[in-house]
Amino acid sequence: MKKRITFTILVLYLFSTTEFREILKLPVLFQHFSEHKQLDQNLSFFGFVYDHYNSVPHTDNDQERDDQLPFKTIDMSSFLTPAIPVSHLNTFEKAVRIIIRNDAFHYTEGHVPSADSGKIWQPPKSISFINV
Repeated sequence: MKKRITFTILVLYLFSTTEFREILKLPVLFQHFSEHKQLDQNLSFFGFVYDHYNSVPHTDNDQERDDQLPFKTIDMSSFLTPAIPVSHLNTFEKAVRIIIRNDAFHYTEGHVPSADSGKIWQPPKSISFINV
């Protein structure tokens, strides 16, 4: 039962919020191809797709029918998403003070480098072992 509910929710989501719903228009594509095939017997399916989906508009005086083809028009309904209104907003009682720190310069005049800081980069000294 859980799998069936999950599958139903997934299908509803895909068809309502994504361009997956364009697959439902595939029968229109094949019907429109058969209409053009009746007019021109030498027309191949790939030639039909090329004529209808390339950037150059073709002139067969059926623009309304062409706009029903899948992936032919942009539908803006998928950009509308429901939102739950905020019941109450948080208000700050105290003003917020933003501190901008300039990390470009780390040197301050009060900082005096240690005399031993250069010893970090010295090679290690050999350790003598005491033989027992």
